[in-house]
Amino acid sequence: MKISAILSDYDGTLCPTSSLTFSNSLPEDIQNILIDISKFIPVCIVSSKDFQFLGSCVNFALIISSMMGIETFILPKSTKEMKYNFRSEEVSDSRELNSDITNNNLLTYWVKQKGKLIENSSILEKLALVIYKNFQDIKILRKYTYKEKILAGVSFDYRHLLKWENYKENIEPRIIDKIYEFIKKNYPQTNTLHIQTYLTHPFLDIYSIDCNKGNVVSEVRKLLNLDTNKNILYLGDSENDNPAFRKANLSISIKSDERLNTKLDSHYSLQFNELSYFLIKLCKENFNFTSMSI
Repeated sequence: MKISAILSDYDGTLCPTSSLTFSNSLPEDIQNILIDISKFIPVCIVSSKDFQFLGSCVNFALIISSMMGIETFILPKSTKEMKYNFRSEEVSDSRELNSDITNNNLLTYWVKQKGKLIENSSILEKLALVIYKNFQDIKILRKYTYKEKILAGVSFDYRHLLKWENYKENIEPRIIDKIYEFIKKNYPQTNTLHIQTYLTHPFLDIYSIDCNKGNVVSEVRKLLNLDTNKNILYLGDSENDNPAFRKANLSISIKSDERLNTKLDSHYSLQFNELSYFLIKLCKENFNFTSMSI
């Protein structure tokens, strides 16, 4: 199988879940091999993080789809690459095209359902405050759109706790109950929030609108003008990657913490410490994947 593009999650896939901080960058070996790979085939990031976090961490990326596909960016350096014929007209009608001048280059990006994001941003902020008041030992990560800083997502994160497995089992269910209680009491008719829970990961996410990484895979395929006979490799580590695993031609789940044992819909799995070697081998084999590549 010849791989024509690599799409990857960030948190827990290219960076171990147990070691990632809110300002951390990739391990140097992963960073270097992805830079090398990006000289030959597109490397794109599909993440639950926002662009403010991702933009400075992934200088190898051609496309970044942030917040589970709420925003999708073509990076300025990629617009100079004539070998990529972007099909921007193929992006979903639910997205609004934007542009911004950054470092004297034109940054092109799309925002999904901007009106609904604005409408639900205040709901997210109130919910975040309610959870913070009741569970002060968790970290709350707010995720904003790039230009207008619309609050589009919130993560409730407790990976910093020494024994977060106990918190997962005993406290997170109470957080989830509080979330649904807040929504039912305050916004029973207008709720369109997307609540993403995880079986074993030490956090949960909420977004203003429905999000699906599988749709991102389809949209990026169109943006890159990849025909159906072109194969996409997708790397991920959690339940929110399952729709993308199912859409990709080849999917590999990455295990970065022995406490994370979720069953995922990927074709193969690798330990995190095997990822760099796999990518180097794939590159040396001219991106021709066989089962022996694992």
